Amino acid sequence: MKKLLLLWMAAAIILAGCGTEAQPEKKEGEKTAQEQQSGFPVTVKDALDEEVIIEEKPEKIISLIPSNTEIVYALDSGDAIVGVTDFDNYPEEAMSKEKVGGMEFNIEKMISLKPDLVLAPGSTADTAKEGLQQLKDAGIAVVVVNDAQSFEEVYQSIEMIGKAIGEPEKAAELIKTMKNSFAVLKKKAEAIKPEEQKTVFVEVSPEPEIYTAGNHTFINEMLELIGAKNAAGDMEGWPKVDPEAMVERNPDVVVTTYGYYTEKAAEQVLARQGWNNVKAVKDKQVFDVHSDLVTRSGPRLAEGAEELAKAIYPDVFK
Repeated sequence: MKKLLLLWMAAAIILAGCGTEAQPEKKEGEKTAQEQQSGFPVTVKDALDEEVIIEEKPEKIISLIPSNTEIVYALDSGDAIVGVTDFDNYPEEAMSKEKVGGMEFNIEKMISLKPDLVLAPGSTADTAKEGLQQLKDAGIAVVVVNDAQSFEEVYQSIEMIGKAIGEPEKAAELIKTMKNSFAVLKKKAEAIKPEEQKTVFVEVSPEPEIYTAGNHTFINEMLELIGAKNAAGDMEGWPKVDPEAMVERNPDVVVTTYGYYTEKAAEQVLARQGWNNVKAVKDKQVFDVHSDLVTRSGPRLAEGAEELAKAIYPDVFK
């Protein structure tokens, strides 16, 4: 009996060993069951067309532009953020995070925070190239997010960040919500007849250097969505404008996007020398809108479009 038991134990050990050896080797690109469950590792192709491999779900994230920060929070991952810029002000919790710089970033401080992931803006990728390389050399995953200039590009930013932080489903849901909000505004805008459409000048910075939003910007896209004409629609991007040239265009409405941060912005436009015959000034159709909502390429753009709509067509967008 004892001999039989020993033979059985030996057979069990041999079978167990054979079972281990018989397991198929993991092929290149094949994920384990645990990896499939977590969704990691993932490969993200960023705005520089570089493939960034993120091995595990990031637990510490640094965001280098407010729009990316807002996206992370909108995807319910704000607790993972450990560092933001001096300009981050939404949501309120973001203001209490460690500051890593403003126009220039403190690379040493960023490394000291030991982030798993840095979300960098495409708009500064060239000027910050050396600093971003330092982060990569320190073993930190750096994803450069596209400099969104349209609704579609904002959706792409959200998708990219959602994949990078392990929340692709929430990213898809956020995009769906934004699209639905835009669709509601577009439906209301159908009540505006072509002859009733107003020409709008959007002023994104005050005198002495006045800048506006031209074609191929999400502000231009907002105006088109709500049935308004952009007084600078024949210009590209974010051009500097000649005040006298804008007087000649005689817009029906002037909207400032800096009034949230500059006291009495609308009053300054109404009192601007040489503008007294501009229709918007004569009719006192000069309004301030929340800067962050209409100029920040993040999840609150639909709110910004609605604020623009209510300022321009208050009777239609109640």
